[in-house]
Amino acid sequence: MKLFLREDKDIRETEVEIRFRTMDDETKALISAVNSSADMLIGLKDNGDSERIFVAKILYFEAVDRYVFAYCSTGVYRIRKTLYELEDGLKDRSFVRISRSVLVNINAVRTIKPEDSRRIRLCLKNGEYLIVARNYVRDFKTAIGMKEDRNNG
Repeated sequence: MKLFLREDKDIRETEVEIRFRTMDDETKALISAVNSSADMLIGLKDNGDSERIFVAKILYFEAVDRYVFAYCSTGVYRIRKTLYELEDGLKDRSFVRISRSVLVNINAVRTIKPEDSRRIRLCLKNGEYLIVARNYVRDFKTAIGMKEDRNNG
């Protein structure tokens, strides 16, 4: 793959053109990465202020009681969507469910370590740890390429 960058002061917004011979997994991953980098959500801070958050900067989402929170290296934000809505909208954007209440950005995972009871311990880039529940291990492994997806092959 070759990467060409060109600065153009006359354009109003950044443009990305992807040229490919065939639509393979590498091309699909590149398209997904470009799409995710531009996705934004509105997060509410503790003081009630709204802030735009790049989805790619979110480490994980967690549902607590009736609220969903986005955890970033810069802070925690309340999101006005359900975890199911986020999961559905971000399924092609490097997010995977790891428990009933958590969606993790697989790009934010630094290390993966097996735990007791067929669970997995994740260390995120910010040093925080999350546990992949037993029922979600297969989906997590498929998302990171450790296991073949039976539905797509």
